Amino acid sequence: PSDGSWAAPFDVGPREGNCPEGYPVVNNNEGGMVVVAWADCPSGNIGPWEMRVAVSYDNGTNFTTWNASGFERGINMYPFVSITEENVVSIAFYGLDYDQNNSEDGYTAGKEWFLYAGALKDPQEGDVWDYRIVDPTPLHTVTAYEESSGDTHALHDFFETVMSPDGSWMGIAYQENVGLHPFEENEEQRYIKFIRGDMSASHDVIIPSGDDNMEMPFLNPCELIATVRPDLC
Repeated sequence: PSDGSWAAPFDVGPREGNCPEGYPVVNNNEGGMVVVAWADCPSGNIGPWEMRVAVSYDNGTNFTTWNASGFERGINMYPFVSITEENVVSIAFYGLDYDQNNSEDGYTAGKEWFLYAGALKDPQEGDVWDYRIVDPTPLHTVTAYEESSGDTHALHDFFETVMSPDGSWMGIAYQENVGLHPFEENEEQRYIKFIRGDMSASHDVIIPSGDDNMEMPFLNPCELIATVRPDLC
């Protein structure tokens, strides 16, 4: 049994910006895996953001850290991590891709926020999650006010993910902003949504005819590895 003491803190990685939406999240499993993820804005609040992940396989004694951003130009906000006992790590986040619709500008009115997610088994340094949009409905559209004020906080931090014990499905609770708020200036009406997705070999977001259920774009466990490592499958 433990004597209740704490180990010395481990510096898992840098945070170069001061975006309030960049706080770290952590999760673990019974096998000793610990994952920390956080957002960073080294080029300022509306410059391209980064999303960093730190992974430990020895109960947090040692970590490897790398940039796991969803896109080169854009915002990866509020990453959230879930882990199965088989070391499948899912990351979901609110994302705004500056290059959407072949755009070459930055944080401008009319650009759309989406919910992104991806899963990866036994991630190692340099691996990239194959993030996909899991809800085709935009969560929010940047307004002229937000562009002029540099306000990127529309979706707030109402966001969390879970994975089933057997790793067969994932669930995400998240926020959508649609329509004018009845009494808050420069705000929209907010709705909390939940989406469940089964692990699938399909990369496509599928909405079956006459059915609101959506198949999440995740892969089977041995296909979850973005950088193929034959030793694992």
